[in-house]
Amino acid sequence: MKNFFKKFSVLTVMFALAVVLAAPVYASEADAETETATEFHHVLDAEGLLSEENSQKIEEAAKAVLEKNGVDLFAYVTGKELKKPDTTGSSVYSTYAGTDASLVMMIDKKGAYLKAYGRAENIFSSDELKSILKQAKKQKETAAKLLKFVNLTGESLTEKGVLPIPAGRQQPRLVDDAGLLSQSEKYSLVSKLDSISENRHLDVVVVTNNSLEGKTVEAYADDFFDYNGYGYGVNDDGILLLLSMDTREWAISTYGNAIDIFTDSVQADITDSFLSYISDGDYFSGFNRFADLCDNQIAYYNENGGYSYDYGKEPFGWFTAIGGSLLIGLVVGLIVALSLKSQLTSVKPQAMATAYTKPGSLRITDRQDMFLYHTITRTARPKETSSSGSRSHSSGGGHSSTHTSSSGRSHGGSHGHF
Repeated sequence: MKNFFKKFSVLTVMFALAVVLAAPVYASEADAETETATEFHHVLDAEGLLSEENSQKIEEAAKAVLEKNGVDLFAYVTGKELKKPDTTGSSVYSTYAGTDASLVMMIDKKGAYLKAYGRAENIFSSDELKSILKQAKKQKETAAKLLKFVNLTGESLTEKGVLPIPAGRQQPRLVDDAGLLSQSEKYSLVSKLDSISENRHLDVVVVTNNSLEGKTVEAYADDFFDYNGYGYGVNDDGILLLLSMDTREWAISTYGNAIDIFTDSVQADITDSFLSYISDGDYFSGFNRFADLCDNQIAYYNENGGYSYDYGKEPFGWFTAIGGSLLIGLVVGLIVALSLKSQLTSVKPQAMATAYTKPGSLRITDRQDMFLYHTITRTARPKETSSSGSRSHSSGGGHSSTHTSSSGRSHGGSHGHF
């Protein structure tokens, strides 16, 4: 009996010692497993269905797209069935995305799904997403499907010209690449733009160039605003005026609250006011006029929450001109009528019509009423129509047409020639 307890005690001590010695080994393996699971930010494979080598390839490709295009791409793999892929994708986006634009490809035991979130919803149409998913699904292996998704998406983003949006402003509020202003004029104008922007909490920017680099003037203005970090506050509120000398085009791009502040009608009035200076080659006066009008409009909107009709135009406007013309015409017509009346001295008014007829010359022998025809006028009831393409924002006194830039953001604006 003593030998039994002795052997039992020895075995117990040995087992305890083995557990103590083995604990660090198990701990290190668990840590290694955790590190492996968290090492790949863009590859979410909790069940280890992908090899580390394949996960590394997908991760590196996704990182390259993020650095080059500013869009997060996630690969989610599970051996279970996803009942709500959109919910899963949304959770991945809100948990792991470091940008406001993401695509998530999910593969479960039944199939594959591709969802876009944030700004990426504007960058990619539903047809484009279907095409990417269709080509990715043609690959046999799961890892090959995910890698195809990342590569195809990266190629599409590059072709679209999508770039990362910087966290902070990287350019001054005046960029005169066309060299239209002197040094003293630049200093004066940028000081005014900075003062207005800081006081009104909305970036007011002026840009000139000698080339649109193959883009439309609208696209260039939008991209310059987006990819140079303009925009004040959390909504990136701002308005940018672009002047391109090679095509002699101008463009206004608005973003954030500026879309509602500078409606289509407001932009038209502002443009009418400053563009005459630009056309005459007086760029400094034109840019100053633009800045002042922006300042006045922002102030008016903040105080009244709506549209401003006063843009400092000459008091002799269209209404004054029309009214004056009518008044002058009335006076001239009255003078002519009185002059003609004064010449009719031989004509006197008669009380009865018999003075103008010869007695007995008019005899009516028969009289009847005849119904000839009738006319019916019909007006069609107006039908409701739906529009597609550009969208519009409504504000206190007008609306703002909007469009999507290459970055996937919604901009307002206008453009033309000078």
